[in-house]
Amino acid sequence: MLKPLRNFWQNNTLLIIMLLALLVRLLAAIFAKGYAMNDDHFVVIHVAQRWLDGFNDWFDKDHPSGFSLVYTGVHYLLFSALKFIGITDPVIKMYIVRTLHALYSLITVYFGYQIALLVSARKLAAKAGLLLAVFWLLPFMSVRNLNEMVCIPPMMAGLYYILAADRKELRSYWIYAGFLFGLAFAIRYQTILIPGGIGLVLLINRQWHFFKNFTIGTLAGLFILQGVVDWIFWGMPFAAFIQYAFYNIEYRYEYVTGPWYNYILLILGVLIPPVSIAYFFGFFRTIKKIALLFWPVLIFFIFHSMFPNKQERFILPVLPMIILLGLIGWQDFIGNSRFWRSNKKLLKLSEIWFWAINTLLLIVLTFTFSKKTLVEPMVYLSENKNVRAVIIQYDRKGMPWFPRFYMERKIPVYRLSKDHFNYVGVVRNV
Repeated sequence: MLKPLRNFWQNNTLLIIMLLALLVRLLAAIFAKGYAMNDDHFVVIHVAQRWLDGFNDWFDKDHPSGFSLVYTGVHYLLFSALKFIGITDPVIKMYIVRTLHALYSLITVYFGYQIALLVSARKLAAKAGLLLAVFWLLPFMSVRNLNEMVCIPPMMAGLYYILAADRKELRSYWIYAGFLFGLAFAIRYQTILIPGGIGLVLLINRQWHFFKNFTIGTLAGLFILQGVVDWIFWGMPFAAFIQYAFYNIEYRYEYVTGPWYNYILLILGVLIPPVSIAYFFGFFRTIKKIALLFWPVLIFFIFHSMFPNKQERFILPVLPMIILLGLIGWQDFIGNSRFWRSNKKLLKLSEIWFWAINTLLLIVLTFTFSKKTLVEPMVYLSENKNVRAVIIQYDRKGMPWFPRFYMERKIPVYRLSKDHFNYVGVVRNV
């Protein structure tokens, strides 16, 4: 019984991994409703819908917004198409959005497998692909509208082409890779550190022809996908990026801050200790073997570790690569370690622990309705045709942002603090 299953796995490894990745992501698309953080709703979904409703968000100021128009613009086009065919229900629209993101995120799994296949044995590539397919955090986050997640697929594809170009001496791949990094930049500006790190490695190694092709591809991607868009809408290439950079420098201490080792602790926790420690160690073992991937990821990590503003989501773009490189480096180490060759039971126990905790977290998160207490009231009010206005009362500590997108109807919303409680009573009697 086991032999046919083993043969089927060996003959259809990538197909099984992709189907498994698709399954858990479709489950997340169906059940992991809501949104994880403010940015994945209010910077993308909210603004795109507002544009469709005729509002002038981001364009009603005397300077660029600082946000890239590309990703939000794609949602505006999607919502316009859905409206054209008669789909206006916010809940249905978000099912469609999450499903499209679930399909799109499969690119990460596919190229993660291909990268591992280029640098290691097929067995390790299978393990890497499986890990990216069902790692507990990825399916849930893959169906979110976070720029930090959406930039990963083109970046992973670009990293694969970089590695393939270097090992197979395919010069055209350097151009393809550069263009893909331009796309990633148009979604998440900080990813510019990745091609920057790759270019630095090429310069140090004096690979001038590769550097030239890579630079051409990167500049083409940056200009076409970001520079031209900003030029059209703001009157200057890269205007939004420049505004974003100045804003973040000026207000770098106004958001979540933390010590330089904040992301180290985060990664060690997310990757499930003690296996996370092994992967962190393995990541640094790839410094020579896969320098073209190691250094860009490390530079990205160091930059965010040193920058004062340290929100957890900022490190997400390189999480798949940390997992991938960590696994490759660790497996290479234990394959040459006399201690681990003679303590295989300890390795097996750690693997069982990892997969048990990962499976538990995967099940919980894949079926988690995030921000349910904010989304469901808006849906309820939208379905109640007698509602003419909504009053939101909040205390002096502030109030959460309510996702009015789910109300569908243009119902006025009044925000009143507890100090205006008597006034709220008057409004209710109107």
